[in-house]
Amino acid sequence: MHSIFKRFREPIFVIALLAVPFAVFFVKAKKGRDLNALDRAVIFAIAPVEKVISLSAFAVIDAWYGYVALRNVREDNVQLRRENLKARQLEQQAAELRLENDRLRHLLDFVDKQAPARLMLARVVAVGASPHSHTLRIERGSDDGVVKGAPVIAPEGVVGIVSQLTGSYADVQLIVSPLSAVPAVSQRTRSRSTVKGTGDIARCKLTYALRTDDLQEEDVLVTAGGPGFFPHGLRIGRVVNVVRKPHGLFLDGEVIPAVDFSRLDEVAVVIEGASRVAAGGPAPGSVP
Repeated sequence: MHSIFKRFREPIFVIALLAVPFAVFFVKAKKGRDLNALDRAVIFAIAPVEKVISLSAFAVIDAWYGYVALRNVREDNVQLRRENLKARQLEQQAAELRLENDRLRHLLDFVDKQAPARLMLARVVAVGASPHSHTLRIERGSDDGVVKGAPVIAPEGVVGIVSQLTGSYADVQLIVSPLSAVPAVSQRTRSRSTVKGTGDIARCKLTYALRTDDLQEEDVLVTAGGPGFFPHGLRIGRVVNVVRKPHGLFLDGEVIPAVDFSRLDEVAVVIEGASRVAAGGPAPGSVP
């Protein structure tokens, strides 16, 4: 009871002040007699006070209901913001699932075209943070049939080879690694060369390309294939910065990889033939 009185003491006080003059007026009105000069003087004197009290009481009541209404509006806004945030999260998750389905469909189409090679899809779970990182990690390991030296590819082109293994994961050495060397063929002229890693994730070095070859800027290089290497005809990258020296047997140039290694989500591991590499043959794409 005390807490209720403390909470509503202002409205109770205002009601009490209003009740006194109304009670006097009611008693006098009930007697049915005319007001004398004293009554009129009293009424005239207290009229402004009653008016102020009435206006104050209604102001307090309006302010109270306004506060309650604003509080309810604030709670409704908070709830609406929460629901909006949840809806946006669900929308983003749905968009990511659609993009993942598109990528997987594209990758499966690519895998179907690689017959008779047997490929295993693998999710990329980690990529080196450094611009000079040479590895990425996939969510497949020896328990899934992956072996050391197995080529790893993507629909855009070659990625690298499996360099380290655990039961559930594998580390892939990218073709940009200084230890990597991939036999290549010009898609336009069919001239042969080798693409070596430089340690830069965005560039490789073109080596053993004959100075007499008609190799030009933006020519596309594909894998030459052969036992122990990447399957034939996969895109490696495009040639840039071709330099023909006035002497020497080979020309100089660089290769921009076809694959953006920092944006890979899924890859395919070449399973068929990888066991021969693990048994003692050279790792595909590695420098002897």
